[in-house]
Amino acid sequence: MLWGGTITRTSRRQKKPSAKPIYKEWWFWLIWAVALCFIIVIITGAVQGDDSSSHTASSAASGKVSKASASRTGKAKDASDTGVAKSKAKTIPIDNEDAEVVSEANFNPNFTDSAWAGTGVKIDRIRIAKIKPFKDTEEKNTVYNGIVLVHFSVTAQRDINFYPTQGTLVTSDGQQVEANMYSSDSFDGEIAKGATKSGNVLFALTKLDNPKDLKTLRLKWDANYDTDNYDDDNSSHTYDVTVNLN
Repeated sequence: MLWGGTITRTSRRQKKPSAKPIYKEWWFWLIWAVALCFIIVIITGAVQGDDSSSHTASSAASGKVSKASASRTGKAKDASDTGVAKSKAKTIPIDNEDAEVVSEANFNPNFTDSAWAGTGVKIDRIRIAKIKPFKDTEEKNTVYNGIVLVHFSVTAQRDINFYPTQGTLVTSDGQQVEANMYSSDSFDGEIAKGATKSGNVLFALTKLDNPKDLKTLRLKWDANYDTDNYDDDNSSHTYDVTVNLN
């Protein structure tokens, strides 16, 4: 500074510019973005690989079950059809318990009927089993000694209501029993036009010494369809059929 006197010079030490933090560098975030994309690709590939393996295994298992079922029945089985009428199992489910089979006889009557409303009815399998005395606590402790399983297949040509699981059985030795709806398959009720439903109806007998002693089975059940035609006397129908056991 000059005031007619001595000139003085103040020297200042220049500061070095400080380095930027690494996270403010553009290349730092580029590296992170590339790394993150790489991690996402790896995780996604692993998850998809597991899903694909599970799906393949599930499909293979399902295919094996379907093929096995088709080979046993000769055709696809209705979802409500347990197939117990054809089973060789030594127990038969009844009222949440298992009745033990002592002896049995199996029949293929090949019964067909299409007289009502174009409805195709088939009774193609009947299984009659002598069981160890079975006390049904659900039915006043009634003791059963036999079971009859009747397999139905029903094809409707119009919307119908069809109730064999609420039907009646009369045996050739004079027994009259009502169907056990709870232990039967849930295949009946409303059946739509063009649909085919199949399943078993179970009847429990208090008397049965030998399954082959029964020669005929008389079956009765109701069916109907809705109509606005009050003159249509065909809308309600009671099936009354006799099946011969050969």
